[in-house]
Amino acid sequence: MISICIPAYNAAQFLSKTLGTIQAQTFSEWELIVVEDGSDDGTRLLVEKFAQMVSQSVRYFRHAENQGLTATRNTGIAAAEREWIAILDADDLWEPEHLARCVETLSERDCSLIHGGSVLFDSDSGCVLEERAPSAAALGDSPVSVFTQDYIIQPSSVVLRKSLWEQVGGFNTGFQHVEDLEMWLRCLRAGARIGYSGHLTCRYRKHAAAMSGESYAMAAAFARVYAQHLDWEAIPWRLRKERAYHSAMAAGRLAWRKNPKRARGHFHEAWKISRKPVALAAALSCAGVSLCRH
Repeated sequence: MISICIPAYNAAQFLSKTLGTIQAQTFSEWELIVVEDGSDDGTRLLVEKFAQMVSQSVRYFRHAENQGLTATRNTGIAAAEREWIAILDADDLWEPEHLARCVETLSERDCSLIHGGSVLFDSDSGCVLEERAPSAAALGDSPVSVFTQDYIIQPSSVVLRKSLWEQVGGFNTGFQHVEDLEMWLRCLRAGARIGYSGHLTCRYRKHAAAMSGESYAMAAAFARVYAQHLDWEAIPWRLRKERAYHSAMAAGRLAWRKNPKRARGHFHEAWKISRKPVALAAALSCAGVSLCRH
């Protein structure tokens, strides 16, 4: 009934625990597909060992060269033989009832994407950093709340119809940051109904390097996401415009010191969105930035 798809890149350090949480699932009607993305760190041996421990189908694929997270997710989902796809990153964990709760939710509601709540924890210490579960208000305000990120859906908490993935063209391989938000917004625009299981059943691992982040790359990705939805009438125009404008400005500020030419490109996009060059010039002046070309 469910194909579990794991993209793996240099994942052997964490994969055994992740596989253990699959084996512990109270819902047993699953197959597992692991796609290794160009690395060669013993992941295949771990998957083969796991396959000997379970009765369910376990398949392993490998990209000869690294293609990135989104392409690797797509490879696994394309190979899936079940109607429903459970996404699980190689270092994240599930509570034993995760799949059962999602199946219970999809049986009760006409949804094409189901997810659980997530507990974010520090990879080094194991300490809980944050719980992500949508409020009743956020659930009632979708898709606006997803657009504004008042409603956050962690990829490893998601079970979605394969037909929905096909309908929207899969994960966008042009994104290596905020690729999840980009995907969920396209799903919503395609008419997908999202269901929340009501339970915190995903444990999302945060690494120190990820927490320090790639600030500019993230900001630029947000700017692209919001720019591509400026025409989405289900979202109030003011919100569309504000998100696209401010994300473009943020990307420009972060790029300014190392790449002024790129920064000017972001500022120009912000100007086109705002259509208020005087207000933009004032904002740039406050930021210590000039649009004059040298």
